[in-house]
Amino acid sequence: MTRATRTVFRELLRQEWRLHARLFGGTRFAPFPLLVAVLSAGGIAGAYYGRTDVSTLYTAVHVLVFGFGLYTGTAVLVGAEMVERVLGDVTLLSSVFRTLPVSRRTLIGLFVLSDVCYYLVLFVLPIALGFSPLVAISVIPLTAVPWVWVSLSLVFAAGLTLSVAAIAARTRGAPRWAVAGLLGASIVGLASLGSLTPAWDALVVVDDGPLAAISVAATVLVGGAAAFRVYDPAMRRPARTRSNRFRALERRLPAETAGLLTKTLLDLGRSTGGFAKPFVSVGLLFALVAALVDLVESIVGLRPATGVFFGAVLALSAFTTYNWLTQFDGVDEYLLLPISVADVFRAKRLAFLLIGVPAAGVTYLAALVVFPTTPVDALLGAAVLAGCALYFYGLTVSIAGFSPNEFLFDTARFLAFFLGVALPLIPLLLVGFVVAPRTLSAPVIGGTLFAAVGLGGLGLWLSDRAADRWAETYRAG
Repeated sequence: MTRATRTVFRELLRQEWRLHARLFGGTRFAPFPLLVAVLSAGGIAGAYYGRTDVSTLYTAVHVLVFGFGLYTGTAVLVGAEMVERVLGDVTLLSSVFRTLPVSRRTLIGLFVLSDVCYYLVLFVLPIALGFSPLVAISVIPLTAVPWVWVSLSLVFAAGLTLSVAAIAARTRGAPRWAVAGLLGASIVGLASLGSLTPAWDALVVVDDGPLAAISVAATVLVGGAAAFRVYDPAMRRPARTRSNRFRALERRLPAETAGLLTKTLLDLGRSTGGFAKPFVSVGLLFALVAALVDLVESIVGLRPATGVFFGAVLALSAFTTYNWLTQFDGVDEYLLLPISVADVFRAKRLAFLLIGVPAAGVTYLAALVVFPTTPVDALLGAAVLAGCALYFYGLTVSIAGFSPNEFLFDTARFLAFFLGVALPLIPLLLVGFVVAPRTLSAPVIGGTLFAAVGLGGLGLWLSDRAADRWAETYRAG
């Protein structure tokens, strides 16, 4: 690495910290790794005392970190426009290749490498430290924790490399179905390692030591190098002519928010991925949860009831759907128009109902096909899905306003969101894990329905209150 590339790499790391600190609450961002470590330690200790063996814990944590790697690989290459929408007119180091003594491909490679190093310390290390309670009670040796970090780092890098490879293939004109097939086959292949003990142990490297770590690292490095060799940084989507669909769509929508709602729908439909993005997001959530059903069964000793379990979990897609609906604009764009900020928020809620509910509903029906259940459980799960989705939507809007992606690394807001999600979700999951698989008595059905209706009403109230509160906040600057 030349002196110029070393300097650029160092400045990229500084830029990453400054971006996160500015985006996610300033000084409130600094203790975020500590929060991750505490939540990780609490979850691992709780699962272990719930009679989950250490091998199962290793597997679950590695699957989650792999998923985070997939997301990060996508974000670091296609997230520049989103950052500019949040920060305004900024110049990132990764976009000034014309004035730096490095090629554009090298600059993007250094950018991805800096993100890998950054997240390995910011997130993966605190997650690995979550195994410390098992060290304290002498279940695993102290020397295992560094190896867990190495192992998780490799899995994170594997997920990120896979995302980069998929994006690189798209820049060379590979069809979407081929890229989707590559991602699906790779994820299924990794998941299948969980049932092949020798192969999975080689990936986890806690048991097999440095040789396994070196072999996996070499695979990731070769795959990453090949992906960047294929990646075309100069590729741009060709310009396309769109028909004027605004008036035709506006006439079919409620009159009081037709214009705002139409703009939101058109922004989503014309973006990369279009209306498919919310469906893909909830589909990935379903795939991850479906892959962990056997793990859940091994923890609680019962296969969870399909309806209540998937209804509660798929409702979490409300956050991602709202994020898709708000990533294309900001409140500042509406302040010069003769409309109220509260109307903007209400239009987003209608868009959420039109897009998010069908996306979650179709995926829920797929869950009922893959994991058959009784009609009563299916209807109960549908009620849970609707109520929890409205509640999680209202909670997100109340805490994050128009910028749901910004509070993820804001320690105070993230903790509030985590508690707000956990308080209703944990009891509902307990019903799905323990009560519903054994009996769906009248009290259980009545109590679950009451909770679902109450959560839905609370979500609507939160979103209405948030619209007025955030309107005052934005008007005050």
